[in-house]
Amino acid sequence: MVQSNENTMRRFVEQVINNGDFTVLGEVVHPNYVHRSPDQLLQGPEALRDLLTAYRTAFPDLHVEIEELVSSGNRTAISFVLSGTHESDLMGIAATGRKVKVNGMILSHFEDGKIVGEWELLDQLALFRQLGIVSTFPGAETGSDEGSAMGIEAIDDQASEGITLVVGGTGKSGRRVAERLQTRGVETRVVSRSSNPPFDWNDPSTWNWALEGVTSAYISYAPDLAIPGATESIRRFVDEAVAQGVKRLVLLSGRGEAEAQACERVIQQSGVEWTVVRASWFMQNFSEGEFLGMVLEGAITLPAADVPEPFIDVNDIADVAVAALTEEGHAGEIYEVTGPRALTFSELAHEISGVAGREVQFVQIPKEAFAQAIDEAGTPHEIAWLLNYLFETVLDGRNARVCDGVRRALGREPADFADYARRIVARGTWGVTSEGEVAA
Repeated sequence: MVQSNENTMRRFVEQVINNGDFTVLGEVVHPNYVHRSPDQLLQGPEALRDLLTAYRTAFPDLHVEIEELVSSGNRTAISFVLSGTHESDLMGIAATGRKVKVNGMILSHFEDGKIVGEWELLDQLALFRQLGIVSTFPGAETGSDEGSAMGIEAIDDQASEGITLVVGGTGKSGRRVAERLQTRGVETRVVSRSSNPPFDWNDPSTWNWALEGVTSAYISYAPDLAIPGATESIRRFVDEAVAQGVKRLVLLSGRGEAEAQACERVIQQSGVEWTVVRASWFMQNFSEGEFLGMVLEGAITLPAADVPEPFIDVNDIADVAVAALTEEGHAGEIYEVTGPRALTFSELAHEISGVAGREVQFVQIPKEAFAQAIDEAGTPHEIAWLLNYLFETVLDGRNARVCDGVRRALGREPADFADYARRIVARGTWGVTSEGEVAA
């Protein structure tokens, strides 16, 4: 069985990824396939095909070389090198013509001889550096002459203009903030637990290098500012940032959370320019996050009362944050950002059903059953605690009102859930495709 799994994995890499032969996808990938990475969750072979198509379109000569493969029981782990030439759009990044070579790892689970689940770690920071859109970190080692040249350029730039730091740069909001900054030509440093070097909120020794040469910073705390200990971490990080010369801070905060407001007071008392962006439930939770699997299964099963919530498009959060980072006139502002209308989970499920062309229901379950389910699923303790906190405390109607943060910050109305849902259907994320693929 182990040898069979190894052969399946090699076949998947060679025929599907390297040769783009999707006719064999069903032979190597299980119908219940789930793909996880630090910034997204994909479910089903079709979603995997969409992901691989996007990479093969961006890198027509895409090639994955397995460096090491280890199998044990129904699990296989590989380390690999991805290489290719960037000749088309990738995650909103226009073609650069540059060649890239980055490392990664994949842990795969097998069922009935097919890949049923994967956890992937790709060095996206190295990818972005090689594409020339993110600076090389001071003192960081590079694997090519090109990387060294970029490092010299980055040091020259930070002496004159400084760098904008994006903490949590592979998350839902941080990734979008980084992409927008890079599109504007802003020198951007993207850090997270998966960056190289890594940034870890629980390890202050990883903060110093990230702040070198930084003049402004977007702070997204993972998993949430409500987590015990978050306030002290924010306080220590802000003190370090100010000591190193950061002049502008933008904090992604929560709505209706006393713990989040304690973190807000930290940056308000920092002595530098600050902006707070308060947000609660993201629309994207249903397309690239925690509840995507429920939508695909046709039942959003949660312990939530049917309380109205003005779900916010993460793209609007990113636009507000980038404006605060790059423009004048936002210092000292608290932008409470919401969508233009509040929806209950039942209404939200109904709207998804209407655009997806299939029924998606909201099913309310007891909180005890939900807690047991996420525990049995092996959810990390802090994430399980957070989910229970959100449903028991925050989703009680305190945030049901619609706010004008997007309009005040950007001079336009926020995206409606219906706009978001149409984009997701166009992408095929909910199992329905349409002409004219649009990125969410």
